[in-house]
Amino acid sequence: MKKTLTTLAIICSLTVFGQTSQEHLQNGIAKHKQQDFKGAIKDYEKAIKEDKANKDAYYNRGTCALALNDFKSAMTDFSKTIELDPKYVKAYYSRASVFISQEKYVEALPDLDQTVELDPTTPNVLTLRGQIRAQTGNKKGACEDFNQAKQIGDKQADKYLAQFCGNEQQVGESLQLYWPESENWKIGNSQENEQMAMLELIHSNETLEKWTEFGSMMSIKGAKNIPMDKAMNLMFDQAKLNSPKAKLTFIEKDESVEYPWIIFTIEAPNFKNDKTPESQLWYIVQGKTSLYTNFRAVKQATIPSDLKDKWIVFFKTGQVVNK
Repeated sequence: MKKTLTTLAIICSLTVFGQTSQEHLQNGIAKHKQQDFKGAIKDYEKAIKEDKANKDAYYNRGTCALALNDFKSAMTDFSKTIELDPKYVKAYYSRASVFISQEKYVEALPDLDQTVELDPTTPNVLTLRGQIRAQTGNKKGACEDFNQAKQIGDKQADKYLAQFCGNEQQVGESLQLYWPESENWKIGNSQENEQMAMLELIHSNETLEKWTEFGSMMSIKGAKNIPMDKAMNLMFDQAKLNSPKAKLTFIEKDESVEYPWIIFTIEAPNFKNDKTPESQLWYIVQGKTSLYTNFRAVKQATIPSDLKDKWIVFFKTGQVVNK
């Protein structure tokens, strides 16, 4: 009988021990949800005191520390969580977030790699790793991440594919242009139908209503065998409808290559309904299945020569690809 009572006492003691740690954890979670991070941390500390193997308490305490910008404590807690459970996916992702919060992007990559290996469906992990890969020069890896993110339903993937990979996400033929990430481009507008696909790009701190530099990529589907001079004049005629004083300047073309192209400028001092000037440098390419019309614009009566040279170099990096 004495042995039985002793056994029951041990079992009861262990049960109370586990419940106490879990109770503190749940109290912390309740405060955590209310964004009482300091209060939650106190409860998580109590949970850890009762059970030093409570990985969830370490992890949750780390997320509170991160919310309070206490990066050192957050890093310690996420590392402890991983020590207790090497397959704790969220801990790897969160530890990467600590690095990213301190702009240590390269240091974040191993933890993002581990997150992808354990669970590639972790929200935003592929698009996040893709952005870092793009910014560190790994364009191929970045586009692979964005394409995989798109396949698993990440709604942000199309934006990053357009920003970093041009139109590479399109099936079949497309024009690939890498808009420099150092210029902080974002998609202002995106449209597609049976006749065309269009992307309008602006800087990340600007809007379509108020911008200093504008980018446009349009695929006119089914437009084939268009002479480059004709394509140029079509764009100029369209511009003159709204800006009769617009000026056309041919720069360069090559119709002897597989994908003929032309570069020219359209500079407008004003418009019928707007006195603000706008100047555009155009790059048009004839593909096998579509005509690709692209331009960059500034709100100036003429394009400065150094900017014009920069844009020409940029557009000449464009490539027609097939997937």
